[in-house]
Amino acid sequence: MFRSFVIASLLLLLCGAQITLQAQTNFSTVKVEKLSDAQIKQIVDEINDRGLTPNEATELARARGASQQQIDQLMARIQQVQLSGTTGNSSVSYREGATPAPQEANYSDSQVGAQKSASKSTAKNKRIFGYQLFNQDNLSFEPSVNIPVPSDYVVGIGDELSINVWGASQQTYLLQVDGNGSVNIPDLGPIKVAGQNFSKVRSNLLNRLSAIYNGMTGSNPNTFAEVSINNLRSIKVNVVGEAINPGTYTLPATASVFNALYLSGGPNENGSFRSIRVMRDNKLAGEIDVYDYLLNNNTTNNIALRDQDILFIPTYHKRVEAIGAFKRDAIFELKEGENINQLLSYAGGFTDKASQARLLITRFTEDGYKLEDVKQDQFASFQLQNGDVIRAEEVINLFENRVSIDGAVYRPGTYALEENMHLSDLFKKAGGLVPNYFASRGLIIRLDSQLYPNTIPFDVNEVLTGTNDPIIQKEDQVIIRDIYSIGEQKTIRVLGEIMKPGEINFYRNMTLKDLIFMAGGMREAASESYIEVARRNSYEEAADVNSKMVSLYTFAVSRDLDLSSEDAAFILQPFDQVYVRKAPSYQPQKTVTILGEVKYPGQYSISSKDERISDLIKRAGGLTPFAFEEGARMRRKVDAQLKEQIEIANQMRMEADTTLEAIQHQQFKSLELQLAQILNKPGSENDYTLKEGDEIFVPLKSEEIWVNGEVMNPTGLSYEKGKKARYYVDASGGFSSKAKKGKIYVVYANGTSAATKGFIFRNYPKVEPGSQIIVPQKPEKQKTEVTTWLAIASTLSSLAIAIAAVLR
Repeated sequence: MFRSFVIASLLLLLCGAQITLQAQTNFSTVKVEKLSDAQIKQIVDEINDRGLTPNEATELARARGASQQQIDQLMARIQQVQLSGTTGNSSVSYREGATPAPQEANYSDSQVGAQKSASKSTAKNKRIFGYQLFNQDNLSFEPSVNIPVPSDYVVGIGDELSINVWGASQQTYLLQVDGNGSVNIPDLGPIKVAGQNFSKVRSNLLNRLSAIYNGMTGSNPNTFAEVSINNLRSIKVNVVGEAINPGTYTLPATASVFNALYLSGGPNENGSFRSIRVMRDNKLAGEIDVYDYLLNNNTTNNIALRDQDILFIPTYHKRVEAIGAFKRDAIFELKEGENINQLLSYAGGFTDKASQARLLITRFTEDGYKLEDVKQDQFASFQLQNGDVIRAEEVINLFENRVSIDGAVYRPGTYALEENMHLSDLFKKAGGLVPNYFASRGLIIRLDSQLYPNTIPFDVNEVLTGTNDPIIQKEDQVIIRDIYSIGEQKTIRVLGEIMKPGEINFYRNMTLKDLIFMAGGMREAASESYIEVARRNSYEEAADVNSKMVSLYTFAVSRDLDLSSEDAAFILQPFDQVYVRKAPSYQPQKTVTILGEVKYPGQYSISSKDERISDLIKRAGGLTPFAFEEGARMRRKVDAQLKEQIEIANQMRMEADTTLEAIQHQQFKSLELQLAQILNKPGSENDYTLKEGDEIFVPLKSEEIWVNGEVMNPTGLSYEKGKKARYYVDASGGFSSKAKKGKIYVVYANGTSAATKGFIFRNYPKVEPGSQIIVPQKPEKQKTEVTTWLAIASTLSSLAIAIAAVLR
C-alpha cells in the first residue's frame, strides 16, 4: 500500500498538478531531492482528492518514464517531511472499490511511509515502564538526514555519490549506484561500491581517479578531489513480534533502531523492552535494552539500520509491579537473575516517606494469592517471580521522641524527648514559666497502651521544687495555664455617650477616670452629672436567695475627668457596667428642606420640637405670587421604626407566600400636603410637626390637565373650572377599546388621588389645575377552552336531569 501511495504521488508530481516543471517528454530526469517540503505536502494532500487506484497510478507513472530510483527517493522525502510534522494530519484514502497492490496486501495504513499512527493506550499500557517513550508527541526519534555521512556508512544501491575535482584540473561527477552496486566513471569504467563502508569507497575512488589526473600524485600534487554523498537512499525495515503496529517501514538510510521502534509504537502489552533483537542476513546484529537508554542514557546499542533488517520484539519473560512509596510507581520488566535491588533502581528508589525496613510481596500461586514479607537484608537474595506485586508502605504517623507543652511558658511548642527527661527539663526547654502561671494545677495528657488519652494532674510548684517531678514519655502533651485564663475573662462594659463603647479589659485598681480615658473620652452629648455603675452581686450576696440583682452607684465626672476625692477613690471591679447618660436637653441639629416658590428656599434647622410647616413657611419669607398652593408636595424620610415595620411585613409576606417579591425599601415616603388650609389655619391637624429630613416643594402655578392611558389621543388640555374627568377624556378622543371605564382616577398636583365611583350611574372625580387623569386598561381575559365549555355543558345537563327527577 505504501509503494502504491508513493507511485500515485509521483504521478501527480510528474503530471505537474500543482508543481511547475520544465517541459520534458521523459520524466526520468526529474530531481526529487530539489522539491521543497511544501511541494511534498501538496502531493500528500492531493492524493486524497484524485481518487486514483494504486494500479492505475503505477501504470501511468511508469508509462511517463518514472524510474524505481525516483520512487525510492520520493519515499524518503515523504518520510522526512512527515517525521518533521510538515504534512500535518494528511492521510491517504482510496476510492470505493480500490484495492492495494497484491505484493503489499498485508500492509496497514499505519505503515504508509514513516508516518506514525495513533495507538489506543490502555490502563495497563500506561503503567508499563518504557511505554511512554515511544508513545508521546514530544519525542519522535526523528532520524537526521542533514548530517555528514559517517565513515562507517554502508553504501548501497540508489545512493548518489558526488566527486568534486579542483586545482590544475576541474571536474564534477554525479554518480548513481546502479542495480549492480557499481558507479560508472567515464574513462575508468564501472567501480564496485555497494556493501562497502563509505571510508573505503572514498579511498578506492580517489585511487582510481589518480589514473586520470596525474596531478593528484607525487610529492607536490596540484590537483585535488573530494567524495561525498548527495542523496541518501531509503531502506525498508520489518518490525515483527510483539509490536503495537508491526509491519514494514520505509526509513532514510541513517535511521536507527529507535526510529523504527517509535514508528511501530514500541512493544505492546506482551512485548519485551529488555531484549529487542536486530536480525541482519539471518544473524543477530544487536540486542537492545530500552531500560539502559532510559535509566543510564546509554545509546551504544542504538545501532544504524540497514535495508531489510528485521526488528524482532519477543514476549517478556518476567514482569513485576511496584506500587506504594516508590518514586516510580509502574510495571517493570526484569531479566533473569535481577533481584529487588535492581527493581529499586528501576523504580528510582523509595520516596522520602517510605518505610524501607520491609516490603510486602503479593504472589500468584496455583491455589490463589500468597503474601511474603521481605526484610531489607533479604533484598539481594529474594527471587522475584513473574506477576509479583511489590508494595512499599509509608512510615506510620507517629514520632519516636516527641513531646509538647502549651500554655504559660515562654516558648510553647513541640520538643524532642531525651532519655530520663523530667517535666522540669521540659519547662527549661520551653524557656521557663511566665510569672503569672497558675500554680496549683497542670495536666499531662498521655496515651495508654491502646492509644487512648488519659490525664495526669500535677502541682506546678511541686515540679519546680523537685517534690514531684515526673518523668515524661513520648507523645506526652503538657498543659499549663496562667491565672488570667482560668475562669471567666474579666472585662468591664462601658455604654452610652462614650467615644468607644463596648468591652474593655479589666485591670486592677482601675478607676472611672481610667475607664473613660481608655474608652476615648465622652461625647458632646454626655451628661457630666450622671454616670451610673451597675455591679453584680458579690459571691456572698449571690449565695443567699433575694431579689437584689445589682448594686447601683452614680457619679459626676467632668469632661477633663475631674472627680471628687470620694468618687476618685471608687475602684472598679470585674464585670461592672458603666453607663454614660445623655444630657436631658441635648439635641443634634436637625435639618429640613423647602424648595420652589418661597422667598428664601433652601435648608433650615428645626428650632424646636413643636415647630410646624406654617412656621417654616414664615421663616422662608412666605410664598411668592406665583406659588401653586394646591400642587405643593411633601415627603418624609423613613425613620428606623418604619424601616423595621417594613422588614417585618416583608418577612411575614414571604413566609406566607414564597412566590411574592419583597417590598422594596424606599428612603422617603410622600405625605398629603394641604398647604392652603395650613396657611389659613396654622396649628391645625394638617399642619404637621417637622421632622429630620422633611422635604417640601412648592411648584409654579399650573393650568394644564394631562390625560393618559387608554384614550384615543393622550394629550394635555387647558383647565376649565367645574369640568369633571369624563369631560377631559371625551376631549382626548374618548375611550379606547381596551379602556376600563369604571376605574378612571385623577392624581392631583399635591400627590393625592380620587377614583370614579358608582356602577350604573358613574360619578367621575373632580379635576383641579395640574391634575393627571389616568384611564387604566382592562385585564386580558383568558379564553375558555372547548373542553371547558363541554365540561360546563355536561355539568349543567346532569344538574337539569337531577332537578327533573326530583320534581317528578
